[in-house]
Amino acid sequence: MMRKILLLLAVLFATSSAHAQSVVAARSDIGFTIKQMGVKFDGRFRKWTADIVFRPNALAQSKAVIDVDLGSIDLASDDSDAEAKGPLWFNTAKFPTAHFASTAIKDLGGNRYEVAGKLTLKGITRDCVVPISVTSDASGSRIADGTFSIRRLDYRIGEGEWADTSTVDNDIVVHVKMALAPNS
Repeated sequence: MMRKILLLLAVLFATSSAHAQSVVAARSDIGFTIKQMGVKFDGRFRKWTADIVFRPNALAQSKAVIDVDLGSIDLASDDSDAEAKGPLWFNTAKFPTAHFASTAIKDLGGNRYEVAGKLTLKGITRDCVVPISVTSDASGSRIADGTFSIRRLDYRIGEGEWADTSTVDNDIVVHVKMALAPNS
């Protein structure tokens, strides 16, 4: 009996390891666009981790878990970066990380997918759907590109005087690009 259990564990470990994919961080990016007083501003996060398994023929076994270091925000301005880390915006002292974990991935056809999951920001968790398209490049890497919107006030991002949506729009457009190494 013990031999069967060990064999089963070995098969399960080999199967899960053979399909795990590493993210090529240098070719991946998490960014966003906000609009303040009618002017668009782009920003990005310099530090994040991703645990992604993508099996297009077995989507129930696929997953995406991404943790973003909110203190790594880059708005191309030291003053703006400091303000965004403060208590009225991300409050990185209390909530240093944003977390996304997929709950289901749906094939929409034509190399397009819908990744449903839970997004947690500032201790608030909400359902989130990320539409992505997946292509392959010359090296055999899969490139997953997605764009989705969140409503910042749903997560208490921009409190106090910043809650006025005529100053800063409520919608934030998030851009995610993940390059998955081939057969890693």
